[in-house]
Amino acid sequence: MNDITRRRVLGGALSLAAGFTLQTAPGSAGAAGRGSDRVRIALPAPTGPYAVGTAALHLVDKTRQDPWLTVARPRELMVSLWYPSIGRGRTAPWMTEGALARYRPELTSFLNQPTGPDTGTGPKAAATQPVSLDIVDFPATHARSGGPVAPSLRPRPVILFSPGFAFGREHGTFVAEDLASHGYVVVTISHTYDAAEVEFPGGRVELGRHDLDREPNRAMQIRRDDTRFVLDQLTRFNAGHGLSPRDTRVPAGLRGSLDLRRVGMFGHSLGGATTAQAMANDARIGAGINLDGSLFTDSGPDAGPDRTRQELVRLADRIGTRPFMIMASGGFGPDYFGDLTSVVWHNLRGWHRFLSITGSTHYTYTDLLPLLTGLVRCRVIPEAPQVGVGLDPDHAVTAIRTYIRAFFDLWLHRRPTQLFDGASTRYPEVKFYS
Repeated sequence: MNDITRRRVLGGALSLAAGFTLQTAPGSAGAAGRGSDRVRIALPAPTGPYAVGTAALHLVDKTRQDPWLTVARPRELMVSLWYPSIGRGRTAPWMTEGALARYRPELTSFLNQPTGPDTGTGPKAAATQPVSLDIVDFPATHARSGGPVAPSLRPRPVILFSPGFAFGREHGTFVAEDLASHGYVVVTISHTYDAAEVEFPGGRVELGRHDLDREPNRAMQIRRDDTRFVLDQLTRFNAGHGLSPRDTRVPAGLRGSLDLRRVGMFGHSLGGATTAQAMANDARIGAGINLDGSLFTDSGPDAGPDRTRQELVRLADRIGTRPFMIMASGGFGPDYFGDLTSVVWHNLRGWHRFLSITGSTHYTYTDLLPLLTGLVRCRVIPEAPQVGVGLDPDHAVTAIRTYIRAFFDLWLHRRPTQLFDGASTRYPEVKFYS
């Protein structure tokens, strides 16, 4: 797993005072490594009043040659819808079988990498024992596959999600499910050949094909075009047209249920950069959140500091007066993360907030938070500094969900809140910066 920030995973022990609810196979008692016993990790339950439905959609942009391929092939994407449902259908897995067969060894390799402060002055601590995930069953979601959309007196606001580099749409699940349970339609996007693996109908799995360190700006541009295409497809479908390809199945009641005048977006890491660029280039996106991502311009890494700064100022200007929030890691403020964050932040003209969670890491905002916490509770790994140092993981999930939902409630529903007035005694780990 790669990431685009200069920050690396921090060392230290992960506080497990509150933990997550874990499900284990009969007889395993949450322990690993005893014969054929298996353990199952679980995602935190959604908190809203609605049951959640989900549907995976295969979308093909026939107007666009896939820019990562040298052969003639249109751009293909997999997206997932998360929506309020009446609760019918089978429980959906967190990741499809073919993609999971690739993801399991990748996560194993990630967990066997040394962790510790990336100070450049000495070696990191290596794992004392090799980590194996052979006995681990990955979680099911809390959503039902293809269940009908719950009826509503008015169309529902739509929120798009873009994951970090090498991550698939699955890593926004613990937030997406919660938003859907509170009445939103959430669309999570896997950016093909950017994500480490994407499974398409029929079991075809496409793997990542590029090195982000060499092409961060190009990757951002492709993701920005992906986002526009997905929003175009939703707009056409909601107006009575078909999706591409025509045989794409959608849940009953979805057509006409989308309020595409109320669209928000959030993203993690490179997905946060994608959110900012998508807003700057598409007026339909009315509010956005960047989860711990550096921001990028259209120019490549060789553009030079003066030109890069000019383009970052222009990016902030094109976001205009639309609300934009940054949630960062480690409790640090905007100037800590360098010009790729601070220049945009200090030039935003509309409502904006910069929050940072003390004790968090870059991966705290992804589904690695519940996954790794679950592995600790099952005693598969001894600790999980990759997702937090001295951080209560259960409270971190609550804080992340609460601030994201409050932001979209404020700007897509116009529901007043005092949560963004300053530091909260309910969430003391969340620091505010101006």
